[in-house]
Amino acid sequence: LGLKSVYYNRTPSKAADLAETFGGQVVGSLEDAASEADSDYDSLKDILASIDNANIRVVISTLPAAAEFVLPDWIIESFKPIIFDVNYKPFTTKLLEQAEDADCTVVRGSEMLWEQGVGQFEAWTKRTAPYGVMRAMVLENCLPPVEGEEGEEEEEDTSQ
Repeated sequence: LGLKSVYYNRTPSKAADLAETFGGQVVGSLEDAASEADSDYDSLKDILASIDNANIRVVISTLPAAAEFVLPDWIIESFKPIIFDVNYKPFTTKLLEQAEDADCTVVRGSEMLWEQGVGQFEAWTKRTAPYGVMRAMVLENCLPPVEGEEGEEEEEDTSQ
């Protein structure tokens, strides 16, 4: 596919471990220049500038939803990458909201979870997985409750 892996982590040494294990390059910053703390690594903009016809096609986030991570606007606006966010609870993260607002394609953690389950079921049992049932169960447990459905009882009309 001609893709190059670029790793960014809040802790650059963890990104370096990934690059060493799987190949690829580490960036110290997603912004214009790497900070002093990350000066061992180039910024993403520096790396992109050194590649002819550079493109960011895919972003995979494994950060917890509580990190409230979003990409710098220039990445979203310039490249419209496909965003994979492995979180399945909560169903929506700041990153997914940002990507959807910019009309990027998103792949939610819940989708990855049921597809992984289907693959494992079929590998272990040598049978076709009940895809619809598995999808429904994941969504039932991952989708946020609809207002008025869960935990709210209807008020009794006592006006008569």
